[in-house]
Amino acid sequence: MLFSMVETSNRRNAVRGALALFSSLLGLILIIPIAALGLPFWIAALGTRFIARLLEPQIVAWQSIVDYDPTLGWKPKANVDVHCCTEEVFHVTTGADGWRGRLGVAESSIVVLGDSFAFGYGVSDVEMFAGLVPNARVKAIGAPGYNLVQELLVLRQLSSELAGKLVVWFVFLGNDLGDNLYPYMQIYRTPFLRRVDHTGNWKIETSHLSPKTRPYRFGKWHEQITREMLADLCSSTYLSERAYSACEFLIREAQQLCQRQRALLCVLTIPDPAQLSPEGRARLQACSSDPGSFDAALPDRWISEICSKLGVVFVAGQDHLRRDDFRQLDRHWTDKGHQRIAELLEELYRCHGKQAQAADDLNSCTRQTTTGG
Repeated sequence: MLFSMVETSNRRNAVRGALALFSSLLGLILIIPIAALGLPFWIAALGTRFIARLLEPQIVAWQSIVDYDPTLGWKPKANVDVHCCTEEVFHVTTGADGWRGRLGVAESSIVVLGDSFAFGYGVSDVEMFAGLVPNARVKAIGAPGYNLVQELLVLRQLSSELAGKLVVWFVFLGNDLGDNLYPYMQIYRTPFLRRVDHTGNWKIETSHLSPKTRPYRFGKWHEQITREMLADLCSSTYLSERAYSACEFLIREAQQLCQRQRALLCVLTIPDPAQLSPEGRARLQACSSDPGSFDAALPDRWISEICSKLGVVFVAGQDHLRRDDFRQLDRHWTDKGHQRIAELLEELYRCHGKQAQAADDLNSCTRQTTTGG
């Protein structure tokens, strides 16, 4: 009887197995037409993704487009043609000199000096301010992360080509003034100012420069430190006293260089977006070590007084830029901001370009008269 029960069970399992096999085969037979219908669409989707990957630009970080420079700390590579990304992808090219665009300094009528704002970080070449000034040829000289010390060193390197030009120096209030006093910028060693004595004498320090980088992690704490630095620069603090003294030294050096080379210097301050809204100013004031003396316009007043004393043309960018000229997450200009700066450069050239050319013409006439006599 036991044997009979086992045999019956085996027959049932065999039947079940046969039914399962039959069902599987039937399912495969039924799915073949469906797969045949969907296969072209799947191949098309796969091909589209493959082609898109081939066509879409490779995104690189700005650190990959700079090289170590023994004088400046770092400098953009020559003949770069890449895509970078902030809030959106943008196309970057540099000339044989390493600076943004193909125009040379000798062919320009305006030389713009600065950091990532002068570099045009965040927009493609066709949207950058340098190509939007209709009646002047603009050469932008700058790199991401530069401080004013590096920019003065660049100006010295270019001094022989400045005759008759309007030199517009972008000073970003968000970090430039404090960065002048610090020997590092993220992973890089950077030229900085060291105070020689308490009479306002400063020295440019470059002895620590090296290709060697340091560990650095960008995070929210970096934004907080930057915000606190700007807040103290907008207040009567020890930092602001040192920063504006250093700034005066740098502007004086640049003015003397431009006068020797028969160029006209103009300082254009660029506000931090936080300075352009009531909410942003309130946040800055809360970060200040002396909230009672906080004034968001203090950096412009200090630099305006310095320029007035030294005979330098001064323009407060806060009078010309609005909060929506800057990106929401990234502090750089939008396309609209670049257009606004181009219009401002056009106006500056209309007002002061002939003055710069006249200084060079007068010097040329003097040399010719002296030679002829």
